[in-house]
Amino acid sequence: MILPDTPKVGPNPPDVQFRKEEGSFFTSKKWILILILAGIVLRLAQYLANRSLWVDEVYLAFNIADRSFAGLLQPLDNYQAAPIGFLMAEKLAFLALGNNEYALRLFPLLSSILSLILFAWVAMKTLRPKAVPIALALFAILAPLIYYASEVKQYSSDLTIALLLYLLALNALQNEMSIARAAMIGILGGIAIWFSHPSVFLLAGAGTTLLVRYIVRKEWKNVCLLFIPLSLLGASFAALFLVSLRHLVHHGSLLPYWGSAFAPFPPLSMWSVKWYIDTFFKLFADPTGLFLVGIGGFAFLAGILVMSSENRENALLLGSPVGFALIASALHKYPFEGRLLLFAVPAVLFFIGAGAERIIEKTKHIPGNAGYVFLGLLFLHPLFSAGNNLIHPQEREEIKPVMSHIMANHRPGDILYMYSSAQYAFRYYSNRYGFKEGDYIIATWSRDNWKKYDEDMDKLSGNKRVWVLFSHIWNGSGVNEEKYFLNHLNSMGKRLDALKKTGASVYLYDLSKPPATNQAQPGIEPTS
Repeated sequence: MILPDTPKVGPNPPDVQFRKEEGSFFTSKKWILILILAGIVLRLAQYLANRSLWVDEVYLAFNIADRSFAGLLQPLDNYQAAPIGFLMAEKLAFLALGNNEYALRLFPLLSSILSLILFAWVAMKTLRPKAVPIALALFAILAPLIYYASEVKQYSSDLTIALLLYLLALNALQNEMSIARAAMIGILGGIAIWFSHPSVFLLAGAGTTLLVRYIVRKEWKNVCLLFIPLSLLGASFAALFLVSLRHLVHHGSLLPYWGSAFAPFPPLSMWSVKWYIDTFFKLFADPTGLFLVGIGGFAFLAGILVMSSENRENALLLGSPVGFALIASALHKYPFEGRLLLFAVPAVLFFIGAGAERIIEKTKHIPGNAGYVFLGLLFLHPLFSAGNNLIHPQEREEIKPVMSHIMANHRPGDILYMYSSAQYAFRYYSNRYGFKEGDYIIATWSRDNWKKYDEDMDKLSGNKRVWVLFSHIWNGSGVNEEKYFLNHLNSMGKRLDALKKTGASVYLYDLSKPPATNQAQPGIEPTS
C-alpha cells in the first residue's frame, strides 16, 4: 500500500504548509498506515459476519437478481432508488459470484476500503500533520462507516466517489488549468454522476471553488476553460436525467417518505429555525456516528475557522457540497438526513480534525491537559463502539437463524403464520431453508384498523402448532406491532417455544384450546 508523498498545499505561507515533522510517530506514514489497516480489519470483520439482509437490502437484491442490465435502467420496484453505475457493478458481482450476501456486499466493501486510502490522501493534502491522524482515526473506527461498508446500498460508494472528486479538484487547484485538465475534469466528473447521486454536489462545490479562485485572481482564460468541463458535465447529466433521474424527481412514494428531511425555506418561523439547529447536531450523530454531538459540533466549528484562515479555497472546496445539498433539500430535490448524507462525512471529519488539533495546540500550556481531555471525549464512544463491533459485528434484522430454528423444529402439520413485513426477507431466503410458496400464511396488513389483526389471528384458533414469525416490526403511534400480536396470541393459547434475534423473532403456539384463565399467558420466554 503506497501513500502519497508529502505535498505542498497551494499558496499557504510556509508555517501552515503540510510538512513532515521529524521524530513524531503519530504524524508519520507508519502511523497513517496502521490506522488504515485498523479500518480495513473493522470493515472485514463486519463483512465476514455475514449478517442477514434486512428488508431494504432485500428490496434492492430482488431488483438486481430479477432484472437484466437493461432492466436496471428502468424505475426500480419496491420504492428503491440507486445510481445506474452502482446497479451495474452489483449485477456484475451477482453474475460472477451468485445471489448471496457476500457477492452483493462486495462492491460496497471494496469501495469502503478504497475510501480509507483516499481519505488519508486528501487529509495529507488539506490538513496540518497533527490533524491528519485525528481525522483518519475517526474515519477508520466510526460505526456508520463500518456498517455501510457491508450494506447492499450505494452509500459506501457515494463516500468513495466524494473523496475521488476532492482529489480531482485539489489536483486542479494545485496545477495550472489547461484544455487537457479541463477535459479530464469533465470526463471523470461525467462518469462519477452515473455512480453517485450526491456527486453533483461535489462537482458543484469544486466548480464554485475554481471559479472563485480564477475570478479573484482575474485569470479570465481559466474562467473560459471551465466551460469545457461544464459542457461535458451538462451533457452527461442530461443523459442521466433522461435515463434515470426524471423518474426519481417525481417519485410518488420516495418524496413523501422523506418529507421531514427537506429543509424549510425561508426559515421564518421558530419551527424552521429549530429544524436547522436540530439538523446541525443530528449530522454528528447520524450519519457521522459521534455520541457526544456537542463535542463534535464544537470541533467542527473550530475547524471551519481554522481552515478558513489558513486556506479558504480548501475550506470552500470541502464545505460547499454540504451547502449545495442543503439548497437541493430546500427545493425538495434531495433529503438532508441520515444515510443520504454519508458522502458529507469526510468533510465533517476534516473540519473536526482541524478543529481538535487547534484546540490541543491552544490549550497545551493550560494545566490539566484540557485539549487532550477534549480529544479523549471525542474518541471515547467511537473507540468503545469499534471494539464492541469487532467482537460483535452490527446486526439489523437477523431472520436467517430464526428461519433455521423453524426448519430444525418443524413437524408435519405445523402452520407458519408470518407478520406482513417479514415476507420479503423470508422469500429471499426461502429456497435456502427449504420453504416453498404456500408453506406459510401472510398476516393481514391493516394499520388503520387494528381489529382486523385480531380477526386474522382468530382464524388460527384450533390449531395445535402455529409458528408466528416477525421481522421488520413497525413501532409507531406508541404501539409495537409485535407486542400487540403477542398479547392477542397469549390470550388465545399457550406459547411452547420462542427464539428472538436482532430485529427478528419466532414463537410457537398451541392454539388448540384457550388458556385456563381469561388472562394472557406469556408462556415460554424467547431465547436469543
